[in-house]
Amino acid sequence: MNKKINIEFVLGFLILIISIFFVFYYSNKLNFFNKTETFLINSSFFDIGNINIGNEVKIRGVQVGEVSGISLDQNSYMAIITSSIENTINIPDDSIFKISNNGFIGSPYIEIQLGNSDVSLKNNDYTINNIDAVSLEEIINNFIFK
Repeated sequence: MNKKINIEFVLGFLILIISIFFVFYYSNKLNFFNKTETFLINSSFFDIGNINIGNEVKIRGVQVGEVSGISLDQNSYMAIITSSIENTINIPDDSIFKISNNGFIGSPYIEIQLGNSDVSLKNNDYTINNIDAVSLEEIINNFIFK
């Protein structure tokens, strides 16, 4: 009887330790503890492809932010993507915002190609140079039917 209680105690303690580990692990993944200061940048696109909230924003392959909102402009019917970028990054206002994919069938992300302007984008600014998502179906249709 005493041996059974010890095994149950050890298993319960092990499950408790594993549970605490997963709580800290996932809270770290969701940035509950290490919040970085960010600012928002809005970009308008005709076609956003498969971009979703939470997709990455990268400069030269390095993640500097994420997509924090997607909405539709009621006047122009263009998709507005709001990106959350780290405060430490200075993005020139003539930079190009392009929707790209990780590989052939990888997840989409926003790639920022930095410009040369001395003026940087600030919180809630709108970008000017935006390149829409290019779908593989559209390329094949243009090749076959034209």
